[in-house]
This record gives sequence, structure tokens and C-alpha cells, in this order.
Amino acid sequence: MSTWDMRLRALPGIPMVSTGDDIAALICKAGAEDGHQLADGDVLCVAQKIVSKTEGRIVRLADVIPSPRAEELAQRTGRDPRWCQLVLDESEQVLDLIGRHVVTLDRRGLVDTAGGVDLSNAGIYSEGWACLLPVDPDASARRIRDRIRELTGATVAVIVTDSLGGPHREGSHGAAIGLAGIVAVEKPPVGDTDLYGNPAHGDLNRVDELAGAASALMGQSGAARPVVLIRGAHYTSGETGIAPLLVRPAAPVTGLVP
Repeated sequence: MSTWDMRLRALPGIPMVSTGDDIAALICKAGAEDGHQLADGDVLCVAQKIVSKTEGRIVRLADVIPSPRAEELAQRTGRDPRWCQLVLDESEQVLDLIGRHVVTLDRRGLVDTAGGVDLSNAGIYSEGWACLLPVDPDASARRIRDRIRELTGATVAVIVTDSLGGPHREGSHGAAIGLAGIVAVEKPPVGDTDLYGNPAHGDLNRVDELAGAASALMGQSGAARPVVLIRGAHYTSGETGIAPLLVRPAAPVTGLVP
């Protein structure tokens, strides 16, 4: 039986980014300086935060005017009403409240906390900055993938990753929120069997596996390793976007639907 290895490398040298920066060019430069020229079949996991920053998805809380519904959410959670307004703006539904945590179905179809609104690494807390998810993470991934092809000629897959929490487990984990060049849900290979020769069943969520592996290298908070190069991964190429992976949750229970 053949074996294969998969290698992951958190690319050093990715700088702090600002609106309008060319992420793909920064990735190509960092890879070349690290001795890793991008090649066909590589997978690049890119942290949502730097994607959002280059797309101008940073908001000052001082510019946010909370609605009565946001004030209600603030009273129930003990959160800043302006932050609550951003959560409502970014969410299709508020699904549940668990202490201070707001479980949402956001406008991209992701079940996450707070509609993806994050104060961490958005700026200095005292200045009141918040970071929002990309408007269309799939489109963000495609732009990075296409630009890398333009710069290097390499055909890579790109996964935009984020740290997601959920109502049924403590802590956050790395997951895919946007894709380019890799399918969201894989079928077992034709003729594949289990150890007893039974036909293989069950779809494979390869993108979250890769995003989770990359997240372990990215770290959290001040680690400053937002791009991970994965080489040797077995995956199915395609342009499905993230949608086939997402399962719409049951109706909300809080009465706080925006």
C-alpha cells in the first residue's frame, strides 16, 4: 500500500496589511524568500483577518449608531450596544444566546458567533475598532488564487479560514469560510472500500480538515502567521464555493431576528 506525506509551512514575513494591499503578491514574496516557490497543487490557507483588512472591512465603533434591537441585545448579553448593532447587521438570524455569546446565522450562511464580528487584532481596543468578515469569502479566495496564477503561473487552491465557535463545543477551531480551486464536499473515490471490502460511503469535508491543520500553525492573537502553505494534500479540484458544506440550522429561539 502506498503512503504519502503532507507538509505544512506557516510562511514567515507576512507584514501587517492595510486596505488595498495585494495579498497574493505578499504571499508570493514571502514564499520565495522562505525558499518555497508556489507550485501546481499547493493549497494556501489564508486567515480571514488579513483578507478583511485588505478589503476595508474594519469599522470604528464610534461610527455605529445602535438600534433599539441592538440595545435589547446589549442588555441581554452585557455587550456594547454598538458591537451588538454590527452583529445584527452581519447576521441573517440570531439563533441563540449563551451567556455573553451570540450564536448567529450570518449573511454568508455560516453558523458562527457574533456574525463574525471580532474586536481581536482589529486595532487597539481603546480606539474601538471591529473587524467584519469579507462580504463574499469565496470571491476573496478566487481573487487571491487568480492573482497568484498571474504572478507565478502556478494553479493553487485557496482556503480562507477563520476561527469558529459553536453551541455544542467549547473553544474555537479553524474552519473554511471561502474556497477557490477545491471542492467543499468530496465523494469517496469510485471503487473505494472499507477494511472489510464494503463500499465506502460518507462525504468528506476535506477543506475543514486542511483549515484546521493550518490553524494549528497560524496560532491565535499575536502569533502573526496568517498564511500557511500546504504541499502534498490530496484534494478534489473544482469551483463549488463553500455553499455545499453549509447546513441551514433550525429556526431561532431568541426572538432577536434582525
